Amino acid sequence: MEFHGKEETYRVGLRLDELKIIHRSLWNDLKAKGTLGIDEEASDLLHDLQTVLQKEAHRLGVDLSIHSEWAAWAGLDEMRCKIPPRE
Repeated sequence: MEFHGKEETYRVGLRLDELKIIHRSLWNDLKAKGTLGIDEEASDLLHDLQTVLQKEAHRLGVDLSIHSEWAAWAGLDEMRCKIPPRE
């Protein structure tokens, strides 16, 4: 991991496994709070990370149309991926 920054803008160099850890952490945190998909900075970051990871997974041959393949590749617990309906 490496950081380069000036004032409020930073570039962070991360390995693929580090991106997956951040993605899982954000996913689990936002899901626990019930704020997945809500327009906030953490949700926007999760979306951006997921887009990057899905492009890489596709490049590596992961069939993204099969959720269990995506979940396994990303290291997500598939049972926890399901968003419960709001009551």
